[in-house]
Amino acid sequence: MCFVRLQTSLRIASNQILRCASQSPGKVLITTPKVAITDGSLNYLLVSIYIHGETLFARTLVRGHKDSHKSLFENFKNDMAEVGLCTKPLGGGMMEVNDKARTIKIKGACQTFGKADHYKAKEILKSFKKYENYKISVRS
Repeated sequence: MCFVRLQTSLRIASNQILRCASQSPGKVLITTPKVAITDGSLNYLLVSIYIHGETLFARTLVRGHKDSHKSLFENFKNDMAEVGLCTKPLGGGMMEVNDKARTIKIKGACQTFGKADHYKAKEILKSFKKYENYKISVRS
């Protein structure tokens, strides 16, 4: 009996994912890269993106740039709003990215959005093909 209920729940969840993915915001939700950072010293944010009312299928992304945390988030929020996605800042910090040495140092906090979970950011970076062989260190 429990197994049948579990199968039904999984089928309903997978149907919701397919329904979301077949619509334009759903495609963008799935295809938006997990990481967008540049080389050098930069501010970074952990950001959650989701379809309004569908927070169960949210994705957490890392975005970094030399701009302030606030302008970084505002630009990203506007880009996502154009395609119908909602955004939520999960915190921020600083990164020092050295592509030649293949290192990334994550540290600090954001005064506007609070401190990000640097270990979550490290996990996301490591899962991204470009950064899987980088030495990534976290300082609290």
